[in-house]
Amino acid sequence: MARKKQKETPNASEPDKQDAAEPNQQAGAHSGTLTHPQPEGENTELKETEMHEEDALIEKPAEGLAVELGEVKELEEVIVEEVKKKDAFEKESWKPKTSLGIRAKKGELAGIDYALDQRIKILEPEIVDALLPNLSTELLMVGQAKGKFGGGQKRIFKQTQKKTAEGNKPNFATCAVVGDENGHVGMGYGKSRETVPAREKAIRQAKLNLIKIKRGCGNWRCGCGDPHTVPFKVSGKAGSVVMTLIPAPKGTGLIIEKECQKILKLAGIKDVWAKAEGQTRSKLNVLYACFSALKKLMQFKMSQNKAETLHIIEGSVITKQ
Repeated sequence: MARKKQKETPNASEPDKQDAAEPNQQAGAHSGTLTHPQPEGENTELKETEMHEEDALIEKPAEGLAVELGEVKELEEVIVEEVKKKDAFEKESWKPKTSLGIRAKKGELAGIDYALDQRIKILEPEIVDALLPNLSTELLMVGQAKGKFGGGQKRIFKQTQKKTAEGNKPNFATCAVVGDENGHVGMGYGKSRETVPAREKAIRQAKLNLIKIKRGCGNWRCGCGDPHTVPFKVSGKAGSVVMTLIPAPKGTGLIIEKECQKILKLAGIKDVWAKAEGQTRSKLNVLYACFSALKKLMQFKMSQNKAETLHIIEGSVITKQ
């Protein structure tokens, strides 16, 4: 009987709760806060506006990222155009600091070959500008943008970051090549926390590393006599990469990696075959190996008869007008 009474008591209290809830509902009905329901049209419009706002918030980061990548690409294109459109060298405003620079400004040197033959170290890039007025500059693609599965676009700047307590500190590096397309070429590497100083350092270093090369007609299939290729087979090494340049007949073209084509073109070589061995994925080692092979061209000595047979010339060719 006691259990039945305990079970009946909650059932008896339910009507009391319902009676107590009815006055509260009536009070809420008389108050002006919760009584008037909104129409269905207005609710749908509010939901649609909220959905549009959420979609806009979701799409904004993607749009911002696309705009940022586009700005970086446009900036690199502007930098390349600025490098190609080199301003005229102002010889009068130049104040040389070395004896070689003073002689170059006075006009006592016939050309850059005097300093290269005497093995005089060039310490001022303005000397190269004064003695080689037709100098061209190219920036090499040594970096890569972020992409899925390693498929990012190639860039002229190689970017790295250093993790510190203050945050990420970016560092930019680039590689530049200078040449007159007539037997003189130089390559340099520069890095800085900003893009413009890195570019200027690379160009300055490339001018200081200027060398003279040998050219000729070294392929037995060709007997044109023009200095259009390397006179003999030569190899250069950088790290684990070994780059071998092989003479090719006239009209073959530059059968070599794309960035190395820029180096050979500015050096004045028009036809060549190439073979690369080692870890060629490291772009800088490939470029340095190619430049090392060009350096070795001047280290080999030949008899005069052999040089005449291969039509070998050193440095620039003087065109007859």
